[in-house]
Amino acid sequence: MIDRVIFLLALFPVQGCQTKTAQFERTEAVINGQKFEFLTTFQLFDNYLAQQANSDYVSASNELLYGPLQQEILANAEAAFVFETIRIPYQPGALLEKELLGLRKSDVVRVAEEALQKVTSALPGPDTKIIFMPANPVMHSFFSKYDMCINAITVGSGKIVVQIDPTFQQWREMLPRVIAHEYHHSVWMARHWKNADFSVLEYLIFEGRADAFATTLYRNIRSPWTVMINEEQERSVWKKIKPELFMRGREKVNAVLISDPGIPAGSVYTIGFNIVRSFKQVNRQYTDKEIIDLEPEDLFKMSKYH
Repeated sequence: MIDRVIFLLALFPVQGCQTKTAQFERTEAVINGQKFEFLTTFQLFDNYLAQQANSDYVSASNELLYGPLQQEILANAEAAFVFETIRIPYQPGALLEKELLGLRKSDVVRVAEEALQKVTSALPGPDTKIIFMPANPVMHSFFSKYDMCINAITVGSGKIVVQIDPTFQQWREMLPRVIAHEYHHSVWMARHWKNADFSVLEYLIFEGRADAFATTLYRNIRSPWTVMINEEQERSVWKKIKPELFMRGREKVNAVLISDPGIPAGSVYTIGFNIVRSFKQVNRQYTDKEIIDLEPEDLFKMSKYH
């Protein structure tokens, strides 16, 4: 049973000829003993679309969208720097308006609540806040190419942002899996976060564990992230990154897994997932509740991944 209440809370005044107030819409729920707060951003985007004409959309995005998001989600966030990965200006237009209308008419909070009934039963974690917003229109072509419709980040334990493009019909099917993935990150951070000084291997395992957990719960929901490269590409990428597995630091991880033009998009997800999947096939006695606490190097050695 889910107990919940919906209300609005003013965020901040926008200075101008008239004082206007942007708001999140909030739903609170208790799911399997954990407190959740779901925030939608309809009024935030309405305010942005109404006012951005008075300034350039880059400045308006930072002030009217990302500003309140930062105030809401980044306090005490262990990985606040991850927020910068979504700080892309929202260019107004027909697609953004269509996304906003689609989300407004949707049952996004209900879909999330139902998913978290299953997710929290499998892996208890911290009280959590999830913010839902339309996906940035610049992502539409990337989504189309890889059969995606959602982008999400976890900036700390209990702090998740989900961007959805509801013009793709599969978004309701994909959302529970995305929530499971990001929630796993949140739980891991609550248990184990020390700092951002990950090694290449640790980051692979970080993503791989989250995808493996989501796969366990949603086996029949396709995950485009875990198949973004084929087997031949995987072998080639693995050969390239294997000597660097224990190199450490955000800049090094980014250089090896993300910025290198020779590493195809999504390689970290596919390889990380396959390492953890191999571990689970070889070590069937381990549950997801135990796997989340294993040392990455031990998990890798026990995986027998090539």
